[in-house]
Amino acid sequence: MRNGYKTPNGEPEARIAMAKCKETKGKLYGVRFQKSGAGWKYTWAFPMEERTAEREGYSDTNIMGDIEPDREYPGCPYCGTKNFVICDKCKHLNCNTSVGGLFTCEWCGNTGTLVNYDGDGIASGGDRG
Repeated sequence: MRNGYKTPNGEPEARIAMAKCKETKGKLYGVRFQKSGAGWKYTWAFPMEERTAEREGYSDTNIMGDIEPDREYPGCPYCGTKNFVICDKCKHLNCNTSVGGLFTCEWCGNTGTLVNYDGDGIASGGDRG
């Protein structure tokens, strides 16, 4: 384990956040975040069905603090981007393939101007290992 952050059962402290791909009109995928220093690194992504995400409770907790990609993060399983937009209304992740300007959240329809993430949280759930 790179940074020594482990749960009481010895597993790395990790969370799963759900994201929707803008390029595929909202296809759902999971992003695994692992505790790293004072923040979190996103380490891998995988296609996910909504009923599986609901059953696993992937929207029950938050990821708070700084986030950054692990150097081996593969990106969105649909469009390949490694960048996110975090909606300031619902706190869910959306692929970000734009270079600036406006975005519309695939989750809640909120529209906004792209700004830098301030660490105030991402909707997520625990990782079962």
